[in-house]
Amino acid sequence: MSEMTTAVNTRSELLLEGLIDYAGLFPPASLSMTKVVQNWSSYLQCDDAWMLGRLIIPAQQLDEFKESAATLLPSDEQEPWQLSVLLPPASETCFSKALQHVVKFNESDCGALANVVEFKASTTDEIDSALSALHDDLFPFIELPIDKDPRGLIAALAGSVTGAKVRTGGVTPEAYPSVQHLARFIHNCAIAQQTFKATAGMHHPVRHHNATVGVDEFGFLAVFNATAAARFDDATEEELVTILEAPKVDMEWCSDEFVEQTRAQLFCSFGSCSFDDARDDLRTMNLLKESK
Repeated sequence: MSEMTTAVNTRSELLLEGLIDYAGLFPPASLSMTKVVQNWSSYLQCDDAWMLGRLIIPAQQLDEFKESAATLLPSDEQEPWQLSVLLPPASETCFSKALQHVVKFNESDCGALANVVEFKASTTDEIDSALSALHDDLFPFIELPIDKDPRGLIAALAGSVTGAKVRTGGVTPEAYPSVQHLARFIHNCAIAQQTFKATAGMHHPVRHHNATVGVDEFGFLAVFNATAAARFDDATEEELVTILEAPKVDMEWCSDEFVEQTRAQLFCSFGSCSFDDARDDLRTMNLLKESK
């Protein structure tokens, strides 16, 4: 692993590397495409860039992205920007058209590579149909509903190179899942050893009250801790609820090996419209050094 200049120790490196997917286009930030690509370009050059995963762009805005980022995109000799593209739900007729648009975008060789796609699917038939349409060079994260037992949908992902995705918030209270439903999802993924990412409503490492929406948001380090506990400490769903609701995150029990395996095999990343909120809090928790 390359030297991480703002990580306080090896555990911070293992825990945080590539954890945050930047979704500045989405609420509550709702930034313009021009501002988002400017931010992304700036973030990639800062000392904390090692924590970034991918830039999230909807399929219908890929052309706008290329135009807005034209003067910022890297040259052929440099590493391309890594994108994750949001597709329409698998149930919609425009799914295939959007998928082809991603393929054509990658063929344009513009200095950005969309090698990950994200979309919703609510049934095993939708999952099977979408996976059969995907190209081998695209890794999918499939957003699953978790208000009902998701074990059948998680099982439908088995045997394929696929990640699950869970929505953890939004701009209304109804967009936030119950802690019991999130704990059940995490527990089932851990038992099935199913890779997943989270999206929305997680701007801080631990439980945080969002006064604007009027809800307590989930913390991304709490989600990590619950995932590791389910996989390596035989934690029950009820114990995961306690971890997710705790005001602090205690990971002293979790070895560096467990941290590395949890990130590599289970909790890949989370999408957030703010990179600054996360790293400011991580510095307060002494998980990051001050940037130069």
